[in-house]
Amino acid sequence: MNERIVSMARVSTSRQFAKGSSVADQHEQIEEYANRINATVVERIEIQMSGRKMVLQAGQLAQALDRAKEINASICTSRLDRLSRCQISLLQLKEGSEQSKVEIHIASLGRRISEISNVEFSVMAMFADNERRQIQARVKRACRNRVGPIGKTLSLEYMQAKSKNKRRELAAQWAESVNLKSEIRYAVNQLKKPTTRAVASFLNGRGNLTRRGRPWTCGSLHKQINRLGWNWEKLVTSI
Repeated sequence: MNERIVSMARVSTSRQFAKGSSVADQHEQIEEYANRINATVVERIEIQMSGRKMVLQAGQLAQALDRAKEINASICTSRLDRLSRCQISLLQLKEGSEQSKVEIHIASLGRRISEISNVEFSVMAMFADNERRQIQARVKRACRNRVGPIGKTLSLEYMQAKSKNKRRELAAQWAESVNLKSEIRYAVNQLKKPTTRAVASFLNGRGNLTRRGRPWTCGSLHKQINRLGWNWEKLVTSI
């Protein structure tokens, strides 16, 4: 029986200009790898990552591992540094694979994570993290004295609205991938007094994290609900 593979690509919260870095390119590279090892891609998953911090969304990663385990499949990513250049995120990826017993393939290396020793993987993660810091330094230097076109060729209001819509779109994709609305409704159903503070604590107790991989607070929950355009009263009374 052919190995079943979940194709996992990284979606940046900033635009990806480099050739071969788009989500479609990543999935295509994984498909080619799957064909080489006589495996079958059964699902595709996109993981969000901060374009500025290059940190994986921990909640989505956990969901991806759970989903792969549920359908008895392995996970494959195109390149290790394409998924993340954050040392902590990459070590978190290996630890998640070991704990969940879900194998992860790195297509560019033609290797499984389980075949890479902890020492070798740590060195790879360290080099990727160093590259991340160099990229950030180059971008900072390049932008230091740059005069943008805002006010000359582009409307400030237009750019602000475009940025807001993009953030809302990414937030909606993330919320759907981690079943956030269902988790909130479940929490409301279990609590006698479902305040945002109580719901946030309930979400933390079930291992749910924010998009940035942090514990929920009443403030972050309220902010996320507003960004998604949800109505708190309807969430509470729709149970």
